[in-house]
Amino acid sequence: MLTTTALFSQDVTPDATTTPAAASRPDPWLELPAQPIEFHIRCEAEADVLCRLLGLLAQLGLVPQRLNLEHHDSKLRLALRLSGLSQHRAGVLADKLRGLVCVWQVDWRTLASND
Repeated sequence: MLTTTALFSQDVTPDATTTPAAASRPDPWLELPAQPIEFHIRCEAEADVLCRLLGLLAQLGLVPQRLNLEHHDSKLRLALRLSGLSQHRAGVLADKLRGLVCVWQVDWRTLASND
């Protein structure tokens, strides 16, 4: 039976070798498209909505290339263009934007080079 001191004195290192299958699998977070991605967001017209949306982008270290905002009655429509996002990361960002209570709808698409 091992004592407490014997447990701590043993030199045990975990096996840190990677499997070949994991090393050859592409990382969807690193696939950067050449084209920017545009998000269309519909949400409530409240004073803090724009701060919430831009705050989420700031937490992710993203700076929009373009931001258009239209205010109609009690609704806001935003068009937001970002570059340097992979398809996977754009989908995750859209889900995070949809998670905000004030947001009703988020659509996104990859822009063609002439848009």
